[in-house]
Amino acid sequence: MNIGTSRWLALILVAFAFWGCGETGNSTNNVSDRVQASQALLNPEQVGASDYGSQCLSCHGAQGIGQESLQAPALTSLDPVYIARQIRHFRDGVRGAHPEDTHGSIMAASSVGLSDASIADLAGYIDALPNALPVATIKGDIAQGKDYHLNLCSACHGSNALGNVALEAPALAGLNDWYVLSQYEKFRGGLRGAHPQDRWGVQMVRLAPAITDTDILESIAAYFASLPPEA
Repeated sequence: MNIGTSRWLALILVAFAFWGCGETGNSTNNVSDRVQASQALLNPEQVGASDYGSQCLSCHGAQGIGQESLQAPALTSLDPVYIARQIRHFRDGVRGAHPEDTHGSIMAASSVGLSDASIADLAGYIDALPNALPVATIKGDIAQGKDYHLNLCSACHGSNALGNVALEAPALAGLNDWYVLSQYEKFRGGLRGAHPQDRWGVQMVRLAPAITDTDILESIAAYFASLPPEA
């Protein structure tokens, strides 16, 4: 386990400890049970489970549904090809290298040392996790969000927002609404997509200035979060 992952794991253990402080009964056992449950891999014998346990689990959770408090998104709706590409980008300094991209730098640190084979196994493990619709955190105009998607995003990401394999455009359906907002802001602010080797990110950087209204962005994010990910 690398230093970045260890730091986040330690923070999570502390959070669980405080969570149990006000409870009656055997609080030590309760906290221990919670920690073990949060760290229990769903498929410990599956290829990629070991790397997922050491590199991903402490932030993204055993079920891959993420944690907003750590800005760790749900992963289960993402295509394994896209997941593998993003991990390689983090590892190779294509993504997460901007000094202001705090959470991206954590991912970059967690990806150091992963081989291409390990990354492929990780992507396969994540792909096998059951899909889950994320909890909505933003109240946007879903009808408006759908309209903007069909006019601005669907050409690459598909009319159903399930992505386009031929264009290597990821699914947007089932993404956390807060994550959609944060990544759009990173594209617009140059924290993501600035590296010349990120040809997909470069395209998003060109398109991001098309929307500057926060209410519209929230509506788009709310629309994506309302769509069930591909089964």
